[in-house]
Amino acid sequence: MFRTSYLLFLVATVVELILAIVLLSLFACAYPDRYRTTLWQNGGTNGWNSDPHERVYDYANYRESPHIPLIWDESCTLCNLCIAVVTMFLWVVRFKVNFLSRHSLDLYATITVNAVYDVISLGLWIYSAVAQSSGDLSDPSHISLRPWYLDRGCEGAWPWNRGACEVMKASYGFSIFAA
Repeated sequence: MFRTSYLLFLVATVVELILAIVLLSLFACAYPDRYRTTLWQNGGTNGWNSDPHERVYDYANYRESPHIPLIWDESCTLCNLCIAVVTMFLWVVRFKVNFLSRHSLDLYATITVNAVYDVISLGLWIYSAVAQSSGDLSDPSHISLRPWYLDRGCEGAWPWNRGACEVMKASYGFSIFAA
């Protein structure tokens, strides 16, 4: 029985490590503005969400422009990257505590650290998934309840933008899986 539980622990740990590395890679690849603005412009040109060029028009005419939707805001990209870094850090802490507790037999510390890790990870990845699927309601004539690439897929993306679309869809899918 001990070998089965230890093997299960190792498999779960390796899967979590792979997931943390993939998420960190995806969000580091998208940071700081590698995909966000081009996807926003792609959707704005096709009429699927607000157009970022309208902001320039508003600024030039001294009109107040609407707020930047969360999905297209830099803080969302930065937050997702930070969540991936925190997940990697928490994985290292969890691995160390679980590995060291095997030798010291401190079951209470192991259970506590695992529970805290799971709760923190769940909350962070739920927030990340909600932020990545948030809508663009800043333009009343082009309301988008979810990002266009999650609703329409990447077929409507510009040819040079398809890779960005696929990366953002994959990052959303892995965030859902991590939660």
